[in-house]
Amino acid sequence: MITLKAPEDLNWDAITAVAYEGVRLDIAPELLASVERGREIFNELIDAGAPCYGVTTGLGRLSTTDLSTEARDAISRNILLARAAAFGEPLPRPVVRAMMMVRLANFLSGQDGVSAELCQFIAARLNDDFDPFVPALGHGFAADGTPNAHCFQTLIGEGRVLDPDGEPVAAAAALAARGAAPYSPGSKEGLALINGITALPAYAIYAHRQVSALQEFATLAAAVSLEALAVPKDAIHPALARSNGAGVGKVIERLNQLLEGSRVTPYKLQAAISLRIIPQVHGAQVDALDQVRSGIEQTISTFSGNPMLVEDDGEGQARLLSVGSFHNQLLVNLIEYLAIATSHVVCLSERRLHRMMDENQTGLNPQLAPRPGLDAGMVVAHKACIDLVARVRMAAQPLSLMTSETSGGQEDYMSMALPVIQRLLEIVRYGTAVLSYEAMAGCIALDQRQAHYGQGVTGFHDLVREHIAPLDQDRSPGRDFEVMHELVLREFFPDLI
Repeated sequence: MITLKAPEDLNWDAITAVAYEGVRLDIAPELLASVERGREIFNELIDAGAPCYGVTTGLGRLSTTDLSTEARDAISRNILLARAAAFGEPLPRPVVRAMMMVRLANFLSGQDGVSAELCQFIAARLNDDFDPFVPALGHGFAADGTPNAHCFQTLIGEGRVLDPDGEPVAAAAALAARGAAPYSPGSKEGLALINGITALPAYAIYAHRQVSALQEFATLAAAVSLEALAVPKDAIHPALARSNGAGVGKVIERLNQLLEGSRVTPYKLQAAISLRIIPQVHGAQVDALDQVRSGIEQTISTFSGNPMLVEDDGEGQARLLSVGSFHNQLLVNLIEYLAIATSHVVCLSERRLHRMMDENQTGLNPQLAPRPGLDAGMVVAHKACIDLVARVRMAAQPLSLMTSETSGGQEDYMSMALPVIQRLLEIVRYGTAVLSYEAMAGCIALDQRQAHYGQGVTGFHDLVREHIAPLDQDRSPGRDFEVMHELVLREFFPDLI
């Protein structure tokens, strides 16, 4: 059980514990009291006649339309219905649970003007595994309004949630099964639920976990190739770890761990560049991962709703400020950077695989063919990667620049946050396949070289040979690759299983 005593307690560790590990959540009474004070201040402002976007007016282009008393009572519910326009397969369950946590972080700041009751209702739904169905496609909203609408309309008994088997069921039925009545949103609470940066950091945490897994596997695949090609180890000498950046140093340290105990005699004095720059290319990805995590943590701890309740505007007065805090260009840019860094890792893998086909680089059979001439060997694996790497290069183009405008020009710049993350996940998917091809070919090269390899490489090679027989003559490689790919997913990507 995690007990939140201050808004800053809802951090990366708390979010991942609740979203991925099912840890239960509690909110301390003093923190709920602080939220309720913000609610009281908000109500006082509205009662005094202060205008408020989405409360006393419509939204977007319709923000110039003043609402009647009757419409004010209805708009919170209507906001949650009218903007749920996405479609497709659901976002991963942990992403949606993290969305609920991130929204809760903003509410606990007291600056959104919501009630303590709403905070408690969200915490209760997290604790009873009430996981909304949020479709993956159609998220061109100025902020995270579309995914938020799908996520939080379920609290009022609309939309769908996922059952334990991952099947969609009606939210109203799921609430009833838990003995909970649908939540009745008060003034501004509908706007607060769809507003702010929620899906971006929640989905970015998921992407960070995937890229981190890819990074670990990529470094292992690189170590296999270093042994398979009998590369001199000058480029990963421990002395270089102390004279380069943090990411480079971490990669050099990890490669030396994987190669500990190696007694492979170098085949050539100097290997191809693709084998010497592994620390630099992989290290840049490590640094990008660190920067993305920092950006996520900053986003979680920063208020992102609109309007923003300020208790003291510098003149001793409470005010509602119309702000643009719902647009986090920094985190979007960092994810674009991570996509490029990850694409370089994948492209480098394809080059190493190509070098492995060249007997002049390896001293082994050409194309790693068991019977050169009669057998084709692993050249077909490289040909398959040409398709995949082309897709990676296309996916790495900066999608966030494809922004447009809607609502008659009122909402005229979109962050494209979810599409950017989804393109990064495409790179992970294709990249995992490319690296699996490299590792599969590397194991065949290890069989041919017959040397004493590093401990980490030997352990991986033994694991592969438990599932895939050595290649003593050509056979259809498709099934071997499928087994390799499934093995890699199981060992390195538990979130995808």
